[in-house]
Parts: sequence; structure tokens; C-alpha cells
Amino acid sequence: MSYKDLLVHLDDSDICAERVEAAVALAKRDGARLTGIALALESTISTYIGIDFPSSLTEAQQEIVQQAAQSSVEKFEAVATAAGIEFASRIIKCQGTKAPARIAFFARHADLIFVGQPNPDSKAKDFQEALLESVLHNSGRPVYIVPYIGRYNAKVRRAVIAWDGGKKAVRAVNDAIPMLKARKEVDVLVINPKKRSDDFGGKQGENLVAHLARYGVNAKVVVKVNPDISVDTIILNHISDTGADLLVMGAFGHSRLREKAFGGVTESILHQMIVPVLLSE
Repeated sequence: MSYKDLLVHLDDSDICAERVEAAVALAKRDGARLTGIALALESTISTYIGIDFPSSLTEAQQEIVQQAAQSSVEKFEAVATAAGIEFASRIIKCQGTKAPARIAFFARHADLIFVGQPNPDSKAKDFQEALLESVLHNSGRPVYIVPYIGRYNAKVRRAVIAWDGGKKAVRAVNDAIPMLKARKEVDVLVINPKKRSDDFGGKQGENLVAHLARYGVNAKVVVKVNPDISVDTIILNHISDTGADLLVMGAFGHSRLREKAFGGVTESILHQMIVPVLLSE
């Protein structure tokens, strides 16, 4: 089992190079095609404030946006060419309000999409959050999120699965199997487990370990019991203590229009993540 078709979102942020590097490395390992998509957003400011700007000003602004998109594509193509992988690139020209949906559409035709964690100090934070929300909730595909602080290059590659036995966690694990197979160690992290009958066949997480073993994944159950500490803090502490380089978890939440884009634990992880996170809904 391996990925065959990957997608990466390209932009002019400083951290985009890390995102591309992660996507290219996976594509090379699995022999997958990698598509890079950049956005050339059309300005709609005159529509919002009811003023028609001179066409020369609008054209100049659009030229800058187009050049930035083209530059990000050229950088991506240079890295992909050097790696010797199969790749394609595309620039999407659309209004900012429609861009997240367009990215989600293309993500539906890939096995996995690489995006960046929204940077709270960036002027584009709201747009980055809208893009991540749309891809996760509307694409039906897993999302690999690269922290804005960059990736930690661990000597021993270890993944942590935030496991509660629910269907979203199941989906995330299944989507992550090609990555889990590449890790030397995988921790199935079970937090404050509830007592269960023998009908479930052992302690929580043991059945998953047995299932992953069929794929050659070296996994073990790690149980953490501390009701006084939040779940997200326990997860992040475990990642830090073990030097893990990947977190796999199900995404909880619903549309921003109803309340929040993500549930409590997911929301906290996305704001505090210290390693890449593979999320599935």
C-alpha cells in the first residue's frame, strides 16, 4: 500500500519550502506523482467598498499576484526536477472567497494533500484557516499539515496515533498506513481509557496494534491516565518526550458557519502543533 497521487499547496510564505520538501520526499519514496497548486487571487476590494479603482491599478496588483504564484510554481518545479519525480503544476486564478473550495476540489483527486499550518502572526491567517477548513471538511481526503515553525528532523522516525477507537480515528489511521510503515516506531496513544468488557477482545488499542502488524507496522499501545490535564496537552507532551515526528488523528468539528471549524482537541492541536499532523475526517 502506497500513495500514488499527491497534492501540495504552494504560496509565497517562508515555510512553503518545508511543505514542498516533505511532499517531494514522500512522492519520491512511493513513486507518486506530485501536483503543486498555486493561487493567483483576484482583488475584490472595489466590490466591497463600492469604489471603482483605475484599471491600471487593478492590473498592476493582479500582475504582482500572478508573478508571486508563478515564482512559487517555479521553485516547486526546480525541487521536483532535482528529485527526479513525476510532477505537474497549476495556477488557479479566482477570487479569494472561492479559492478554498477550488483547492478542495482538486484535493478530491489526490491521495493526500499537503498544506501549511495557519500562522497566527501572518496577515493571511484568516485565509489560511479557511483553506485548511475547506480542504479538510469538503475534500474527503486526508490532510498533511506542516507547522509554520518548520519540521523537526528526528533521528528515529516515530509516529503517534491519537487513538480513541472512534470512526474518525480509524479513518486517519487507514489514510496514514503508508507513512506508518515507514516509521521505526508507532505509539498508539490511549488517554484516560474507559473500562470495557472482554467482548472487545483486550485493552483499548490492542486490536489496532494487531491490525497494523498485518501491514508490517511496528506499533505498541501507550496508555496515559491523568484526568487533571487536557487531552491536547497530554498528546503534545508525549510527542515532545518521545521525539516523534508525526501525529495522526481524526478531525472533530463542523462548519465555521455553525460554530467553530474544529472540535476542542483538534483546534488546540492545530494552534500548538510542534510536528506535522495528518488529519482525516
